Amino acid sequence: MNVQKKLPPFDAWLDAIDQQQAAVLMTITEASLSQKNYRICYLENQPPIGSFYDQALELAALSIAKEKLGQSNPQSESLMIQDENELDVDIFFDVFVPSPTLMVFGAGHDAIPVVKYAAECGMKTVVIDQRSLYNDEERFPHAERIIARPEDFSGCIRVTNRTYIVVMNHHIEKDKQTLKFALSSLAPYIGVLGPKSRRIKILDQLYLEGCHFTYTDLQRMHSPIGLDIGAVSSEEIAISIVAEVIAVRTRHKGGFLQGAEFIHQSS
Repeated sequence: MNVQKKLPPFDAWLDAIDQQQAAVLMTITEASLSQKNYRICYLENQPPIGSFYDQALELAALSIAKEKLGQSNPQSESLMIQDENELDVDIFFDVFVPSPTLMVFGAGHDAIPVVKYAAECGMKTVVIDQRSLYNDEERFPHAERIIARPEDFSGCIRVTNRTYIVVMNHHIEKDKQTLKFALSSLAPYIGVLGPKSRRIKILDQLYLEGCHFTYTDLQRMHSPIGLDIGAVSSEEIAISIVAEVIAVRTRHKGGFLQGAEFIHQSS
C-alpha cells in the first residue's frame, strides 16, 4: 500500500487497517497533551506519518513501534517515555497486525484439511493451483483461490513476511518451480511435502539451472514438513503441518509442554 503523506496520522491508520497492512498508531494521551503534534502513524517499512513536538520522544516511540511489529504477537499498550526535558509522557501504542496467511500450492485432497484447520486457527488461507476442477469453492469454501501456472506466480501472487507457504503439488516439476518462487520471496516459512531425498533432488536441479540460494534462504525451508507426532492420515498430517506453522510464527520449538515452566507467552 502506498499511503499518501498528506493523510493525517489517524486517517493513515484507518487506511492501513482497510488495506490489511501492519501499522502502529502512537498517540500522546490527553493527560500529557500540551502540544499540537501528538500523533504518529508508523506503517511497516515506510516513513512515519505525523510527528511529536519533541524529537527525542518521537525517536524513542518509533523505536518501540518498529520493535512491536517485529514481535510474533504484539500488544497495544500505554507506555511512559521521557522527552528531552526528562518529563514523563504517556503514549498509547495502538498496534494492528493482519492475520497471518497460509498459502498452499496444490489443491489435492490432502490440501483440504490443511486449509480447513488453518482457517479455523484464524489464518487467511489461499490455494494456488492451475486446475480449476480441483481448486474450486466446494473443496475450499473459506479460501481465496488463485488459478495460476508456476510461470505466472510472480505476476498474480503477493507474498509478505507474514505469508507462510506450503508446497504440496505432488508433482516434482511444479514443486521445483514453486520452490524457486517461494525461496525468492519474503515468506518466513516454506514447507515442502515429501521426504528429504525429494528435497535434495529438487534443490540439486535448481542449482544446475543456476538458482543459487543462501544458507539463510534455505533455513526457511522445512522438508520433510510438519511436526513429528506420528501422523498417518491426511487429517493428522494436516494437524502436524499447521502446528509447525504456528510454532514457527510464535518462535516456539513445537515440543512437549510436559515439564515446561510456562505454557503461554505474551509476544
